[in-house]
Amino acid sequence: MSVEDKVYLIGLFDEYRMLLTENKREIFDMYYRLDLSLGEIAEIKGVSRQSVSDCIASVKTQLGSFEDKLKVYAKKKAVAEELDALGVGEDIKKKIAKILGE
Repeated sequence: MSVEDKVYLIGLFDEYRMLLTENKREIFDMYYRLDLSLGEIAEIKGVSRQSVSDCIASVKTQLGSFEDKLKVYAKKKAVAEELDALGVGEDIKKKIAKILGE
């Protein structure tokens, strides 16, 4: 997986995490943010490596589905790019981010 793909997935996770179960959030976070291996996560959670792998695959599918339908991540990215193109200052960007719930 490329760095860009990982950044994209984490961005989707940041947007849609509350639509996932607590268990799925924990496993995704351990794998992508804490960089734990499937085996380490399986040991912590008391499940098989395969179930951790299946969970991660399921979360990736769900996040993609949420974005396909809602486009929140794409819209926020487009707004950020437009603000950059317009040369908007950081103080205004922070206010807009707060309004958008970031």
